[in-house]
Amino acid sequence: MRFIFYDFETTGRNYIWDQIIQVGAVITDEKLDEIDIFECSCMLKPGIIPEPAALLVNKRIPGEDTNLSHYNLVKMMWQKFNYWIDKYGPVGFFGYNSINFDEEFLRRTLYKNLFPPFLTNTKKFGIANKRGDIINLARSVNYFYPGTLRTSFNEKGKEIFKLDKLASENNISIDGKKLTFHDALDDTRATIGIAKIIKKKAPSLWKSCLNTMNKIDVDNFIKTQDFFISAEFYFGTTRFYVVSFISDDRNGNAKVFDLRNDPRHFIKLGDDELKENLTSTTPKILRTIVKNRHPILMKSNFANSIIGYETIGIHELKKRAEFIKDNSDLLYKLKRYIIDTEGDEKINQLEKEPEETIYTYGFANQLQKSLMEEFHAVDWDKKLEISKKFIDLSTQDYNCAQRGRIYSEFSKLLLYEENCKILEYDDITRIKKKLADRVFYPDTDTVKSPWNNINRAFMEIESIGAKLEDEGKIEDLNFVYKIKDFLEKIEKEFK
Repeated sequence: MRFIFYDFETTGRNYIWDQIIQVGAVITDEKLDEIDIFECSCMLKPGIIPEPAALLVNKRIPGEDTNLSHYNLVKMMWQKFNYWIDKYGPVGFFGYNSINFDEEFLRRTLYKNLFPPFLTNTKKFGIANKRGDIINLARSVNYFYPGTLRTSFNEKGKEIFKLDKLASENNISIDGKKLTFHDALDDTRATIGIAKIIKKKAPSLWKSCLNTMNKIDVDNFIKTQDFFISAEFYFGTTRFYVVSFISDDRNGNAKVFDLRNDPRHFIKLGDDELKENLTSTTPKILRTIVKNRHPILMKSNFANSIIGYETIGIHELKKRAEFIKDNSDLLYKLKRYIIDTEGDEKINQLEKEPEETIYTYGFANQLQKSLMEEFHAVDWDKKLEISKKFIDLSTQDYNCAQRGRIYSEFSKLLLYEENCKILEYDDITRIKKKLADRVFYPDTDTVKSPWNNINRAFMEIESIGAKLEDEGKIEDLNFVYKIKDFLEKIEKEFK
């Protein structure tokens, strides 16, 4: 399998409302050697207020060295990724903290730009792409293979797994040249460097990680093991559990039994006693593995190395797992508890902005997908007609009608971004007011906008500037002045 490693630099941390300003991606072979690269940056979208702290970290003013629009960056990225998939696929997508950050930016960015959003796990040639995250491998590797990665520690004694720190500690470079961190392409190459070390020094962990990069593979692993090791991550701390599979919950996640507990103690308990034990025991007896988020799972032969299980021993752990599997009465009680304690997930569909609706109204049907493809293919002067067709396609099906309305709005926002003169006057006026309302949203003590606004950004500028001045960091302070000038231009544009 070939791998696409990628990284984004963004205007902030909010993957719904912020935007990508730089893409760096590398496709590698199975040995993690480079085959091809993609790097691109773009201007700021209308109405986006970047977080000054994010720009300071990136040392990048959007549009300073390019006149490429955000839409065209997304289109180029989509075409490049699909070219790689068609030529080398199916592929595995990797990043560093990508499942929680870059992946969410990618999905919502594609969604808002009228591209199919689930690129990293979409089927191609009848086989699904896969996705993984190197950060959790890095957090786990030294436990099973001590000394694989050199790490530093913070003042609280916790290992630091920030990409720049980890890459520096392990002397990762490109042809002897130091990397420029918080640059999307160099951060991607740093991620590849860490992956190479893990692949070389911890081959069993690397092989295991390749077997948990999509939901089907995770499901196959979990259901073919009597018991196994599962890693969980909490605020920079990694914990490992030796567990045995019980059942799936209604969301398709796996519920597993922590084998530090002897299941034979539960067989004679009544329903209320069992519920009390399962509810109140810490750590939790029943744990959850989210199958589609690249869980770190290892086979049972490593169980003796897990703190809290080493005194139990492999033989006893195996007996406990077999007892659960063979005891239908206990399994029934545990499965019923899982069902009874699952609350109904209710999605509030009211008062949502289009950008917030990626999972709300279902996925585009074939007619809507065809319109999206046509939208990207035709000249700009013909795109407005397609925008109206999204509404015309709407049916009496509520979700389909809502999707049509949202896709039409996204297409008009893209027209406003690229060439607003194509739009009708009423739409130009409406969209500019909509964006201006976001830019100047009046935060109060109790109500704040989910997106960044101009007043909040200026307050952050003042705070950062004062701190940098006290610390005597003149170079950073000068860049903050550039950010302030940039924000003032945005403010003037929408006043």
